[in-house]
Amino acid sequence: MIFSVVALAVVGLGNSNISAGGGDTPRPLTTVQYPIRFEDAPAVRAPQPRPTISYPIRWER
Repeated sequence: MIFSVVALAVVGLGNSNISAGGGDTPRPLTTVQYPIRFEDAPAVRAPQPRPTISYPIRWER
């Protein structure tokens, strides 16, 4: 019986809206802007994909 009372107290306190910090806790503001661009970086184009095999593939006819 004591165990069930303790279990109910734990469940009751776990579901309450009581917070440890008190009232409203401030949230950090986001300072990042997407897309990320670097001012000093040179404009480089993305490399084009190249085939990985250099021999012809023979398909069955």
